[in-house]
Amino acid sequence: MAVHPKIGFIGGLVVGVILFGLILFMLGRVTAGTPNVWQLLTGVGVGIGMLGAVGVALLRHLPASKRLAGVLHEEAVASAAGFISAEPRADLLGKSGTTLSELRPVGIADIGGERVDVTTEGEFVHAGIPVTVVRAEGMRVVVRPVPKLAS
Repeated sequence: MAVHPKIGFIGGLVVGVILFGLILFMLGRVTAGTPNVWQLLTGVGVGIGMLGAVGVALLRHLPASKRLAGVLHEEAVASAAGFISAEPRADLLGKSGTTLSELRPVGIADIGGERVDVTTEGEFVHAGIPVTVVRAEGMRVVVRPVPKLAS
């Protein structure tokens, strides 16, 4: 997994500022002496350790827990078992319509009196332009502007 370098740097700064604010909050009006800082850091370290232990315990035991069985989704449901994420729109193939919004490349078109979410093959199409459906893959409906005839 790639992490952008600025995110790591900024994340480190944020954590540092939060810890510094926590230290100042916990010290309060007590003068910042060495024994107080070490006591504070020990408390914060113990708290972080306990939080880590609880996190590891949850990650190890949550999948096997009967009480929280529905929290994690571990199964896939095949379309052969009756699961259909979206009805395929092959009936729209070859039909014409008009764009209701700008397609950049995604937008809305009126095809056969029905508002349909459509996408282009990458180009920008203004609103009110006639389009034709060139592909219908599941819920993804790809349109192309109708070429203008030379007069």
